[in-house]
Amino acid sequence: MADNMRRASLAAALLALAAVAYGCGPRSVGLYEKVMGSPSYERVTESATRTREVHDGLDTRFILSATWLSGSWVSSFAEEYSNIYYLDPERRERVISNWRGESEKYVRFFVALYVPEEMGNDLEKPGTLWSLRLVRGDEKDFEPVYIRKSSLRPEEISRFFPYSGTWYRAYEVAFPREAGESAGSPRSGSPRLKLVLSGVEGRAVLAWQ
Repeated sequence: MADNMRRASLAAALLALAAVAYGCGPRSVGLYEKVMGSPSYERVTESATRTREVHDGLDTRFILSATWLSGSWVSSFAEEYSNIYYLDPERRERVISNWRGESEKYVRFFVALYVPEEMGNDLEKPGTLWSLRLVRGDEKDFEPVYIRKSSLRPEEISRFFPYSGTWYRAYEVAFPREAGESAGSPRSGSPRLKLVLSGVEGRAVLAWQ
């Protein structure tokens, strides 16, 4: 008798839960997207990201990934960031204004670098053996205005740039604004921008049209 009553109560509870879920389905989806992130941010980030692995036989020399932090990416990031943290418009603008301002002032990239030997992952240091350049469509190259470790917390890096794994080091890199301007006479078929990393471990080129 007691078992039958418990089974009946469980069935009633499941039916009630299903009814609630059905009744507020769209709202549930909206809440899920706010907490977990919307597919649009993932699409924008994926389209702005390039990756290159450099190998020596079966050995991995390094892996370079970079996301071009263009105006469209910053807009998508602003929406994603404010949804996750439930920011009102004023707080959202205060948090995002720095990212937007930097991307308006410079051509910026989020760069994730994996090097098996941790001591070789030092892009931000003055004495680094790496050379990072941005090459425009006319083959004019530019050196960075700055390279610095990412201002995001590790858990935020994992959330917004999931390709940057535990063994990667994350950087924010800025180049002069003119590097992103239309070139006078670009070479036929040349990408709009190329990010070139060179060092004793090899060379990687990431290209954006």
